[in-house]
Amino acid sequence: MSKIERKSLLIVDSMALLFRGFFATAVSGQLMRTKSGLYTNGVYQFTKYLLDAISKISPTHVACAFDMGKETFRNQIYSEYKANRGEPPEELIPQFDLVRELIQSFNIPIFGVEGYEADDIMGTLAKNAVLSGFHVYLLTGDGDALQLLDDNVTVVMMKKGFGNYEFIRKERLFEVKGITSPDQIIELKSLMGDASDNIPGCPGVGAKTAVNLLNEFRDLDGIYQNIDQIKGKIKERLLEHRELIFLSRDLATIRTDIPLECDFNSCQLSFEADKVKQKFEELEFTSLSSWVKKIPIQVG
Repeated sequence: MSKIERKSLLIVDSMALLFRGFFATAVSGQLMRTKSGLYTNGVYQFTKYLLDAISKISPTHVACAFDMGKETFRNQIYSEYKANRGEPPEELIPQFDLVRELIQSFNIPIFGVEGYEADDIMGTLAKNAVLSGFHVYLLTGDGDALQLLDDNVTVVMMKKGFGNYEFIRKERLFEVKGITSPDQIIELKSLMGDASDNIPGCPGVGAKTAVNLLNEFRDLDGIYQNIDQIKGKIKERLLEHRELIFLSRDLATIRTDIPLECDFNSCQLSFEADKVKQKFEELEFTSLSSWVKKIPIQVG
């Protein structure tokens, strides 16, 4: 199969894009509403992100990954997981269902499993898609996805500014993070923690120390097998917080084997222009009609 003919799957971190779109506009007071008073600013920006990414990546297939509720197996492991996050703004809450309707108007399937996060959906879809002969693109703003890098998995990291992406392949990992293997992303987070997810890590160990430890000993197992080679306060902290560090590794690991039916035939990019335009009219997204023409594959 030639490079041009090869199947490619774009997996979208949907809630991340919706939140990003909402806050990008809300911060400047651009809380778009329809004539009936329905807030749409997050969905509007999500749509722009989605269409722009599809036009630039030109995938043959697209799938949208979603969180399914606030509670996941990680909360059962560690009750404080993401406990530092407040409730979403009331203007955003109705847009959760609205963005699903928008995605469905494009005939793009939505994947989600109770008890798991969108990251786990993306990881499982990516693993199965590669086994099915796809090259996978993960559209996200979350560096956790770098642990999913593979010869056939590219992370498309959204950067500041609309339409600004960083395409990260496996061979660029050292340049981006200072480590050499995707699984070391998990070890890195295990050591330094993650304030945004409220993952504790090892108190007193920052990014530089964590990277140095991993470059010398590769992973947590290597670190503890050679703990006597580590001196001073770092050794003391690693020994004192060992249980917390391994708990953090469990929390940081994206699952790639969750119970998810992966029907990639349903992901083939093929939508009805009239159906999309009808949804745009309903949401009063008149300025986006011209964007539909940028999508390389459509029917009707």
